Amino acid sequence: MNGSVNEPLTGSLSDAAGDHRTPILEIEDLRVTFPSSSGPVPAVRGVSLDVYPGEAVAVVGESGSGKSVTMLALLGLLRNATVTGSARYRGTNLIGLDPATLRTIRGAKVSMIFQDPMTSLNPVLTIGKQLSMVMRSHQPDLSKSAARLRAIELLEQVAISQPARRCDSYPHELSGGMRQRVMIAMAISNYPEVLIADEPTTALDVTVQAQIMELLSDLRVQRNLALILITHDLGVVAGATDRVAVMYAGKVVETGAVDPLFEDPGHPYTRGLLECLPRLDVRHEVQASIPGIPATPQSLPPGCPFAPRCKHVEPACLEVEPVLAPHGATMAACSVMTRVPS
Repeated sequence: MNGSVNEPLTGSLSDAAGDHRTPILEIEDLRVTFPSSSGPVPAVRGVSLDVYPGEAVAVVGESGSGKSVTMLALLGLLRNATVTGSARYRGTNLIGLDPATLRTIRGAKVSMIFQDPMTSLNPVLTIGKQLSMVMRSHQPDLSKSAARLRAIELLEQVAISQPARRCDSYPHELSGGMRQRVMIAMAISNYPEVLIADEPTTALDVTVQAQIMELLSDLRVQRNLALILITHDLGVVAGATDRVAVMYAGKVVETGAVDPLFEDPGHPYTRGLLECLPRLDVRHEVQASIPGIPATPQSLPPGCPFAPRCKHVEPACLEVEPVLAPHGATMAACSVMTRVPS
């Protein structure tokens, strides 16, 4: 084995997060296009994002905004898609990398927790068997007995009670929260440096959601992980991430540190997402929502994709799609809000 899960870890979160000279993951102008009977579908349209060691970055947006597709593309997990741009892990471009080399990175150095653990776990294999298979695929010298011991340690680390017993359980014998913890254990089993969590709290009750987010935060600090959290809920990222990238219609429309973005968002879409969050200090007869329906890649309007839903729309918004520009402490792709002093 490569070491114990409880061994001391070198480096500090503050030092790593503050090292803005060397991103561990650099995504630049990433574009993903799917074929269809009606023509090419531009699902991701030029996403750029840097992630630093020990940092937690949230990628936020409604369903269909391109969040998950962006991350699946950099891991080479999309079929029948055209992917351009670059996604560099420690200088190595993952886009177009030969499959054999990519497999040595995917799951070992850059790992992903998928959205639905029930469909991601094999229903006919025990939890211990599945954990062992993942570890031994990247650590061929690891014996079966050592892999089982390591699997038990991992289940204990993600706070699953009776880990030795759970190793012999099948996925259907575990609760939703426990299955999600198994997915986290599987994702960290080969000591990755970048962990992508795709909607890790979906379909879980509020108490379990909080436990999962606390677990991810603890693992990030203990292992100095770079964490990318994919979610549709800005409320989930408050207090759990350092920076936020808000996506709409396949592009990043706003990005910045969590506190400034929450306090003074520079894009109407970000403001709309924040207004949808339930608040205890304000009584609403009807919960707020963003009017209209999200733009789809198949039928993007001219100009700003958010214009049909925006209450600040101006004639110029219907002609030219804005690019990211400074708005206070954030960068926002809105030609109207970025003109207003923050």
